[in-house]
Amino acid sequence: MPPPPALTGTPVRETIPAGATFHRVHRADLDADLFDPQHRGVFGGGRFDACVGAEHHTLCMSAAPETALGERFLREFAFADGSQRLLQRSALTGQVLTEMRTTADLNLVRLYYAPDLAAVHQDFWLTMTTPNLFHATREWAEWLHRVVPWADGILWQSIADMPKQTVVLFSDRCAAPPAAGPSRALDDPAELPWLIDLLKPYGVEVNPPLPSSPKFFINFRTGDAEAVPELLHRELVRRLGEKAVFYDVRSMRPGLPDFAETLEENVRGCETLIAVVGRRWESQTNNDGRRFLEDPEDWVRKELILAHQHDKKVVPVLVGLRGALRAESLPPELQHLVHIQMHHLRRGYGDHDIAVLVDELLKD
Repeated sequence: MPPPPALTGTPVRETIPAGATFHRVHRADLDADLFDPQHRGVFGGGRFDACVGAEHHTLCMSAAPETALGERFLREFAFADGSQRLLQRSALTGQVLTEMRTTADLNLVRLYYAPDLAAVHQDFWLTMTTPNLFHATREWAEWLHRVVPWADGILWQSIADMPKQTVVLFSDRCAAPPAAGPSRALDDPAELPWLIDLLKPYGVEVNPPLPSSPKFFINFRTGDAEAVPELLHRELVRRLGEKAVFYDVRSMRPGLPDFAETLEENVRGCETLIAVVGRRWESQTNNDGRRFLEDPEDWVRKELILAHQHDKKVVPVLVGLRGALRAESLPPELQHLVHIQMHHLRRGYGDHDIAVLVDELLKD
């Protein structure tokens, strides 16, 4: 429903005194006290940002750091199904949280209670509707700016962190914009523990920084227990993310100039190499009848030797009906494997067994 032609009620005025503290999330390349230079159309932006065609700009800030973060990143979570709330670290790239302090009294249209909203011909839809309808709430903000000449901005309760205050200010009404104080770079790894603790009471998890090298490298031989590497990869990625697991060509970008160098680099960089060992692991041969494990150019062999040379943790996973590795069945370069604690994936394994195996791998 669009705004009416005229205002017939009396908006509720609330004054925020000079010296009040708020918090704002903004881009690192923009000053904290700069009004948002953009006018928002149908997509993106906040609830009461300046819409396309407005003659003013807006500055949004909230009463607490967690409220400002909620208004910027967590608005959709208030309406999501399920219990998992995950804030992606990528969303924080180039974003800063800054403490703001008002430098003059601010006269704001208050939209807290039902009578407040009724006074401007509205109800709780205006302050509680979902982000997909913010283009409509921005039209109402533009109307309030036009019909309430004393208003420096709008004050409401953040749906992401009720009942804490959030304010949007109009650039052409604020003779003295809020002053910027201390800031936190939200993509700084040093700020991650603070951010996790701050958002934990809201049921929000923050992704850790993406690893520069994989945590796990899956070593396997084509034709030997092939389903297991695929299932291990899927379960590890589900828990840790794609970048944490290296799995053959599926973990390599197209067009890499040196396949061998990429494999070796990821073995050297990983924390743990998982060696999937099926029934035919020792006995498979190449076209010349030579065992793969004795071929210096065999990649399963090369990866295992390289991991050993660089003191990487190696975890053999025995699959199905097969016994433990025996030294006499291995070339000298791989006989160290028999002294390593091994995991066994029973015959007839299913998704539950894969999950239990990953539980054990993550404990090690």
